[in-house]
Amino acid sequence: MSNSILNNEEVDALLSAIEGGQILVGQKVEPKKEKKIQHYDFRRPDRFPREQKRRLQKISEEVAKALGVTLSRFLRSSIVVELIAIEEFSYEVFVNSFTDVVCANVVNLKPLNGLGCLTVDVGYCLAIVDRGLGGPGKIPQKVRPLTMIEESVVGVVLSNIMEDVKLCWSKLAKLEWSLEKMEMDIKSLQLVPITELMISINFAISGDIGNGTVILCIPVTSLEMLMIKSKLEKTDRQKEIAIIENVIKEVEL
Repeated sequence: MSNSILNNEEVDALLSAIEGGQILVGQKVEPKKEKKIQHYDFRRPDRFPREQKRRLQKISEEVAKALGVTLSRFLRSSIVVELIAIEEFSYEVFVNSFTDVVCANVVNLKPLNGLGCLTVDVGYCLAIVDRGLGGPGKIPQKVRPLTMIEESVVGVVLSNIMEDVKLCWSKLAKLEWSLEKMEMDIKSLQLVPITELMISINFAISGDIGNGTVILCIPVTSLEMLMIKSKLEKTDRQKEIAIIENVIKEVEL
C-alpha cells in the first residue's frame, strides 16, 4: 500500500500551486464545454435575402409555365417545364459544374449592369433542331457541338424563351434583356470575375422528346439592383396614388 502522507517538498509544491492560482480551493472545476463550430463555405456564401428569394421563386415558377407553353408550341409536342432549384454560388463554381459540352448564351441584362448566362443541354438543342426540321426530335446518344445552321435554329427558340422571361419579370421592372453570343464551351466565357456571386435558376424539361435542363444565371449584384429599382418604383406609384386621392377629396363635386 502506498504512503498517502505528503513529504515537505510535496507540501511546499502544493502551497505554491495554490498561491499561483494553478489549483482552485473550494471551487468545483467543471469540464470545459465543447464549442459548437458552424461551418461556413466562403466559396458558396449566401448573400441574397430569403424574402427576395421567395419573390424570385414565385416569378421563376411563372417563367417555367411560360417556357412549357413556348416549347410545346414550337416542338408541336407536350412539354412540361418545372422549377427545380434556385442556388447561390460563385461564378467559378457555376462554370466548373459543367463537365460536358453545353449550349451557353451570354445575356445582356440592360438596363442593369453586368452580363448573365442562359444554358441549355446540347442534346436537347439537337432534338429541337431535328424536330424543327421535320424529324422526330429525339435526343441523340452522342452529343456534339452545334453547327452554325443549328445555332441559328436554336437561337430562334432561345430568343422566344428570353421574351417569356422578360414578360414574367416585367412585374419588377421593364427589362431589355437579350441574347448576345452563343458558345459550346462555357469556360471560354469570361462574363464576370470568378469570385462574383451568382444566382442560378434551374429548370427541368420533360416530355415526349426527352428530358433536358435550362439554367438562367444572373449576378447577385444585378438582381439586387433590380429589387431596389422595383421597390423605388412601387414607392413612387404609391405616392402618386396618395396624391391623386388627396386631390379628389379636395375637389368639390
